[in-house]
Amino acid sequence: MLIGDAPVDQIRQQTIKNAIADASFQAGAMVSSEDILLNGLLVNSKVMYQSQGMVRRAQVLQESIDDGILSVRVKVDISPTESCKASAYARSIMITQFQMLKPKQAAIGGVFELNKHVTKRIEQQLAGYNQQVDILLMDQSFTEQNILNGLKRDDIAEKAEYLRRKFGYQFAVFGTIRDLSAFKRITKNRFSEETTTRRNFTLRIYVLDIYHKSIVWEESYHSEADWDFALHHEIDMNSSIFWGSDYGRAILNTISSAVVDIDDLITCQPIYAQVVRRIADRLVINLGRRHGVKMGDKFFLLKALQDPNNLSNSHVVISPVANSSVQVVALDNDSAQLASVQINGSVSAQLLDLVSPIQTQKIGISQGISTYDTSSIPSLQPAPTPANNSH
Repeated sequence: MLIGDAPVDQIRQQTIKNAIADASFQAGAMVSSEDILLNGLLVNSKVMYQSQGMVRRAQVLQESIDDGILSVRVKVDISPTESCKASAYARSIMITQFQMLKPKQAAIGGVFELNKHVTKRIEQQLAGYNQQVDILLMDQSFTEQNILNGLKRDDIAEKAEYLRRKFGYQFAVFGTIRDLSAFKRITKNRFSEETTTRRNFTLRIYVLDIYHKSIVWEESYHSEADWDFALHHEIDMNSSIFWGSDYGRAILNTISSAVVDIDDLITCQPIYAQVVRRIADRLVINLGRRHGVKMGDKFFLLKALQDPNNLSNSHVVISPVANSSVQVVALDNDSAQLASVQINGSVSAQLLDLVSPIQTQKIGISQGISTYDTSSIPSLQPAPTPANNSH
């Protein structure tokens, strides 16, 4: 695009939008530049799309200005179809404080609270990317142990049991900042050489299915960028100067990429609510009006089966209860009261049992996906367990 007398930032954003729209068109996704929303300097790429495809994320690979014309090259991740049908209800997600595995590396720039800012940015971007989430931001880390060498299954199960009873949320997101190291890069020209300081940013993220007591997803994300500040200069983490720098934008884009993957995973998981109280012959669950529940909505009862002598047992099977339909008869912002439609709807229900919406849906755990027609459950059958399931 010709820059002319217009502000460079404004031209840059429009050029990026045009580049994303052009890449989308070439891939068969009918997306116009007006449909593309850029938050700041490509902090988050969120688009409206038509039936042929969906832009999930974008990355600026190269920018140049030649004779007053700004050129931008982008890399665009496009999903041609939706991988699954999202539920009408908001999913409940806890986000715990990310750990900084090597605090000494934070001495460069004095970014000792970067982990808190990263955690908050994950919460903000996930809430902005998907309106159907109920997010609880915790002020504690998932574990005090150094998880560089991995997580123990029994520890995960014990944490999940505690979180299930204490908070009742379905998923927990946690992780670590593994690398903040800096290094020198030397670029040699014909008559000179240029030395720049680069800095790494490596993020490891886990998603815990609390009800199944298992890690359903984990991934590492790495980026690097120029460090535009003196090595001994203390950075103001609340300053737009930092987040607008090359390194700050690299962190935000890395978080944005991770949020897209987290949202993809959670959207395709079955949705559960927990029985938190009984009032006479009614059940009270921890989903309400703000989660999208409406009067008359129907659910069915499920049991989490495990070894009764070992609450931290890591193998949990969630199974439907036959003839257990219940219906919403009272509602507030955070909870709903359910009355029986079928005989087993409330008779066999206990505190901390689960319910799930009655609809034909795909129920998948980890890498295994099976289809239930939950509108007519014939008998008590264990949920299918994938062959390569970690739990």
